[in-house]
Amino acid sequence: MSEVNIVDRTLTGAELLAAAAAEVKSWPFVSASRARQVTWVAGEYTRALAHPGHPLGDATSVDEVFTRGPVDAYLRLARTGQLRVRQAADPSKGSDNSEQIRLEVLKLLVTACGAEDAAELPPQPDPPSKQPVAKRPRSLLRAQLTELADAPDATTSQLRMLAVGAVVSDTGIRAGEMCARTIEDLSPTLEELRVVRRPQGWSESEAYTELLAFSGLSRAALKRWLPERQLLLTRVGGTATALWVSLHGNHHGGQAVPAGTPLMPRGLARAWTRAVTETNIEMAGQPSWEPLPTRMEQLRRGVKPKALAAPMQPDAEKAAELLDDVAARGRALAELCRTGEENSTAELQARITVRQAVRAAWAEGIEHAVQLSVLADAGLPDDASLAAAGWEPVLLAAIDRGRGWGRPSKAAAAV
Repeated sequence: MSEVNIVDRTLTGAELLAAAAAEVKSWPFVSASRARQVTWVAGEYTRALAHPGHPLGDATSVDEVFTRGPVDAYLRLARTGQLRVRQAADPSKGSDNSEQIRLEVLKLLVTACGAEDAAELPPQPDPPSKQPVAKRPRSLLRAQLTELADAPDATTSQLRMLAVGAVVSDTGIRAGEMCARTIEDLSPTLEELRVVRRPQGWSESEAYTELLAFSGLSRAALKRWLPERQLLLTRVGGTATALWVSLHGNHHGGQAVPAGTPLMPRGLARAWTRAVTETNIEMAGQPSWEPLPTRMEQLRRGVKPKALAAPMQPDAEKAAELLDDVAARGRALAELCRTGEENSTAELQARITVRQAVRAAWAEGIEHAVQLSVLADAGLPDDASLAAAGWEPVLLAAIDRGRGWGRPSKAAAAV
């Protein structure tokens, strides 16, 4: 993690923990919720050093504070509620989830202190098991989402809910991973999604990328959601690449925030619950309707997605080769479209090969706009010819909105 600056190792006790917490919270990949957890754990451990039940005091050094005995003493005091600022109703009850968070944060503090050689943290507790959704309820869930996909009068809220539900039930990704997705993460054919995975207690070096396959339901849901998303972006200035956006205006920090701004994890979860509750009430009594789950977490249980590994960043040499292949395949298709018989075997085969080349370039992480520029130079400049090359028109519109015009032909038309 090149962003890490080791804190002053001559600091002790409370000053050392405060400096380590400030360093961790300065890292660009630490979320606001994780920063709050860092403040909480550093505060707890500071109070532990002043507690008579802890073996160390405020003069403790960086080489002592993260060793096994003092850490176990801190966790024991925290687990029994002796480090709380406010007294709990039942201090004897500790949460496995709280213990896991404490250990994750301690690992980050160790890194900030450069104390990996001296530290000895206890192992992470096994997370509590969650009952997976059985096959029949999961099939009913997909049936309900399919019914919504077929409804011509579905509201914008329901269409977003449909797309979210379908994507989560296909991929099993978390709310935070969902909110981080942009239109760049959708494959040109809307058949796959790129997801950056960050394990709990992760560091930057531990993140990895996967490509997850979509079902026909997710593709249909996204084809209906993306045009609605486009309408919501009318008041949003600048680039707009987030896949999931708000339906209504709001206020943040005293400033008006228009509809179409990116959703955050809590907002996404609340939006899902609100839309599902409304839909369940509206559909109650319908012969085939079974209520949808009101928590997004319930959609993830039991999902085993088809996943392929992908690079975090494109390899420059490989990317150049892949773009050369996209250009060559694009030129071949463009030539057949000009001179060959429409829908001939040769043209259909050319469509397949250019789609394969485009997909390989996307999987490497090459941006949509870069590929579209290459294809335009190859003779495939408009939506119709790009559709023959596998690009979904609704995605092309989203790319145009997110990247300016996105394609040379449209840039020229705008001049």
